[in-house]
Amino acid sequence: MSSEAPSTARSRRSGAIVSSPARRWIWRAVCVFALVWMAAHFITLGALKWGPPVRHDATVLGQMIAVAAFPLLFLLAFGTRSPLRGGIIAGAVGVVALLAVLLHS
Repeated sequence: MSSEAPSTARSRRSGAIVSSPARRWIWRAVCVFALVWMAAHFITLGALKWGPPVRHDATVLGQMIAVAAFPLLFLLAFGTRSPLRGGIIAGAVGVVALLAVLLHS
C-alpha cells in the first residue's frame, strides 16, 4: 500500500511537473517585490509633482512615504489569505501611484 496522496501519485504517473511550495513562495515573493517596488517608485516620482514646491523637499517627502509604504504593502500582500488578493492590492496601489504621476501635471 502506497503512502502517497492519490493526486501526487497520479501526477507522477502522468509525467506532470509539480512545483514545490518553496518555489511557489519564491515566485510569489519576487512578484510582490516587483509590484511593491513599482508602487514605491511611482510614489517617489509623483511627490515631485504633487508635493511641496521645493524640489528637494518634495523628493524627501516622496522617499519618506515610499519607505513607509514599502514594508506595509509587502506585508499586506503576503498577509492576505489569497495570494492573488495580495498581488491585486499591491498592483492597485502601484497603478494608483502611476496614474497620480501621469495625470497630475
